[in-house]
Amino acid sequence: MKPQVSIIRSPSVNNSSLVRSAVADAISRVCDLSSLVRGRTVVLKPNVFAPRPAPTTTDPRVVAAVGELCRDAGAKRVIVAEGRSISTAKYRTAANSTRGCFELTGMLAAVEDAGLEIVYLEDDEFVEVELPEAQVLRRAHVPRTILDADVFINLPVMKIHSLTLVTLAVKNLHGIVSDEDKLYGHCYRDFSLACKLTDLLRIRRIDLNVLDALVGQEADHSAQGRPVEMGLILASADAVALDAVAGAVMGLAPDEVDTTRIAAEAGLGEGDLRKIEVLGETIESVRRPFARPDVELSEEKFPGLRVYAGDYCRSCSYYIRRGLDRLKAEGLLDEERPLAIVVGKDPPVPEDTSRPLIFLGDCALASPCVKPLRDRLLLRGRVHSIWACPPMEFRIRAPEMVKGDPL
Repeated sequence: MKPQVSIIRSPSVNNSSLVRSAVADAISRVCDLSSLVRGRTVVLKPNVFAPRPAPTTTDPRVVAAVGELCRDAGAKRVIVAEGRSISTAKYRTAANSTRGCFELTGMLAAVEDAGLEIVYLEDDEFVEVELPEAQVLRRAHVPRTILDADVFINLPVMKIHSLTLVTLAVKNLHGIVSDEDKLYGHCYRDFSLACKLTDLLRIRRIDLNVLDALVGQEADHSAQGRPVEMGLILASADAVALDAVAGAVMGLAPDEVDTTRIAAEAGLGEGDLRKIEVLGETIESVRRPFARPDVELSEEKFPGLRVYAGDYCRSCSYYIRRGLDRLKAEGLLDEERPLAIVVGKDPPVPEDTSRPLIFLGDCALASPCVKPLRDRLLLRGRVHSIWACPPMEFRIRAPEMVKGDPL
């Protein structure tokens, strides 16, 4: 049988009863929920990586609706489990825990009102799992709550992502591993991050995926994203098929999305739209192309910026570009406040520079051509460096770094 993906319209994105009905309809088209959950412990995994409300994160009403439907269908326990991102843990000091993210997004109130349990995954016991067929992450550390669940339901949100192009069902699994595993292989060189994300499909079976597409997010998955009202709920037992269909709704071909392509090639799901049965609405009837991310490191877009770039991948592009966006938005980068950055492997570097200069990323800092200039500036107290792959700190702390620059 072909894998099935349902696409259901909600007549209103503001009416919680209508949203619940759309969720129930989407699920009923692709599975018998009672047979799936009766007498079992069900774990729901939303996307709440940061303290930002929907559509940056999964709509709490969708999570509550799925949880209530599982309970009504006879589930023994229903647990909502999530783990915040590394950037949130390290650099978003206002709410750097999953509980803080739940509080600020309204997820905590919605889940408690629905009578569901909560597990914050960073506080859980982690179990080492061998993944011998994985391409990148051959040994994963997974919360016991995820492994012990009788039924695992994935609840992503429809978003563009500036590294992986989309963040849908496959990308949402990044929250089910330890912080160390989240950092491991996060570089996009040789598709490392995309391969690691598809490796996560090997950890355990996903029994059901329910995609919150009430309001999507285009252009970026975080602060730079823009809401797109879609009024849709999608569901499928096949995460890869769901991503293929959802990507097509967003105006993307399956082979454009690395996680969909790589997972399908590995036999972890179906990525060929011709081999997927779509139920409810058709893709064509709801298609709405999403704006793609802009992560170009361009001197033309940032007056006052000099870029000394070697060979760098999309990880550097994204984290550095978002830091530059913040500097420009806060009036900290222009012709009157110039800045130079060095990025990538073996970059062309000047012998000296009068501009404030920041070395970004392991590739740049490990390059032999960089060391003489860095040493000279270091001796004068005139340099900032971020050793990391990727240099995610710059996205969050760029204004602080520039304001505190002693140059």
